[in-house]
Amino acid sequence: MRGLIQAAVIALALCGNQTIAQESQALSGPNLALTPGDFLDNVGKKAKARWRQLYREAPPATPSDRLRVAFMLGALVGDSYLAQKAGDSQQFKNTNQDLINYCRVLGMGEKVTPGFLAAAKVAEREDWPAVRQLVSESQALIENLLNEQRDEDLAALVELGMWMRLFEITTVIITNDDEFANKNLCIGSVPLLNSLKARYDRLGEATRESVTISKLGAVLEILQRHWANSDGHPSAELVGMTSEKLAFLMNRLTQK
Repeated sequence: MRGLIQAAVIALALCGNQTIAQESQALSGPNLALTPGDFLDNVGKKAKARWRQLYREAPPATPSDRLRVAFMLGALVGDSYLAQKAGDSQQFKNTNQDLINYCRVLGMGEKVTPGFLAAAKVAEREDWPAVRQLVSESQALIENLLNEQRDEDLAALVELGMWMRLFEITTVIITNDDEFANKNLCIGSVPLLNSLKARYDRLGEATRESVTISKLGAVLEILQRHWANSDGHPSAELVGMTSEKLAFLMNRLTQK
């Protein structure tokens, strides 16, 4: 009888490990096209996520540093996904207004405002799947417009800012949930993290060496090294360190 119980326990453990492996595999390998909405879904399905408790203070007045503006703009896109996930139409509209203000600084206000206003109307109807799609389209439009302006570094910083904000959100969730098994999900996957570090490395030298953006590079390098060494089994300490580094980065680049 004892042998049967032990076999059952082992089988359950193996099943749990297999589930974690499947979740991690789904976010790695060839599947690097993980959407921000799906990323939050993956964490929300496994954790006790209180989305509204993860809101930030309103962003400060737009700085004169265009590199920082682009990163902050990306972080606000991440906040849009958070408000969509929380089902909070007022927070979503507030974030959209901040996005419009930051886009104006980069010369895109007139072209992006109609899309943001349309998304706010859809949020009032609480059609959240449609809202998610509109957020994705707005993000793509912002990056395309910046690329057309030959501001490729700014376009890259929008994407990097968005993912850093999303990582900040998910690491807080997982750090506060002791029962969360697959801690890899807080950064999506190591290949996703590697792809973001590679995107950073392709920035122009002047951008990478700027006072503000160099902090992003330093944090990405630390996270990449530690997560690569975790061998797919990150400790609670690694997740906690990741959360601290991201909180420091986001505070320095988006709140001061």
